[in-house]
Amino acid sequence: REAAGVLAASVAAACTPGATPVSVVEAALAVAKDGTRSAIESVCEAAARHSDFESALVPLRAAVAPFDTVGPHYREPSLGARRPSRLHSIEELPIALGMLLVGDGDYRRTVLGSVNYGRDCDSIATMGGALAGALHGEQAIPSAWVKTVGEASRLDLHAPARALAEVAREIFVRDTAERRAHEAAFAELVGDGR
Repeated sequence: REAAGVLAASVAAACTPGATPVSVVEAALAVAKDGTRSAIESVCEAAARHSDFESALVPLRAAVAPFDTVGPHYREPSLGARRPSRLHSIEELPIALGMLLVGDGDYRRTVLGSVNYGRDCDSIATMGGALAGALHGEQAIPSAWVKTVGEASRLDLHAPARALAEVAREIFVRDTAERRAHEAAFAELVGDGR
């Protein structure tokens, strides 16, 4: 659950105008705790020394290994695998953030690095892709990938985005109206004619 919250904060930070891969990692570290924070720090420190995913694969795995409960053999997890712990972290989020740094926020490089990492690479690529996509918008995603995935999955990949954008607009309009009502009530209370 913590990783989900840290990922959500990271995606929100990536949507901020002027955001960079480094500012996204800083936002993650601002809310991460204990083992999750330590794992992100370790992986991102290793990632900073690489600009191509091929050279980063082994160092990133080594950086996250002390925090990972699954163990070296992903298909044969340890008995303590994925159990909550203040000392450990899931592997996927730190690696996704590391690949975002290695790829310098580029969607294609981030996702390809994440996929080639192995282990739970579909989750890592989903997280890394969400972060890179939030940084640069839809135009960063290769259109051929969108077409291929949409056709293969028989899904309208744009429909969820349209629905989320509509909900965000609705919430913004409601929040704005509530804020203005609050400001008007406060102005009336203090006798401020503004």
